[in-house]
Amino acid sequence: MLTILTGCSTDAALKAAAADKGVAKARVTLPPLPDDCRALEPHAAVNVGDEVRSVLKAERRQLDKANARVGRCATHYDATAKALK
Repeated sequence: MLTILTGCSTDAALKAAAADKGVAKARVTLPPLPDDCRALEPHAAVNVGDEVRSVLKAERRQLDKANARVGRCATHYDATAKALK
């Protein structure tokens, strides 16, 4: 019975080693994410007495900047994914 357990132990160790080797070969190192993708866009500045419409317009400009950043980052990700295929 001891021989059987030893055989199973060795088999399990070999399978684990093979799995680790496969994972190491399959591992892909992605390029770093551009700094622009990590930047946060601040809200538009609001001063006491500012007209509501001008504040809204400024906030929408900030949103447009943030949406453009998301587009650039998505394009970067898509290009990276395509290159890895």
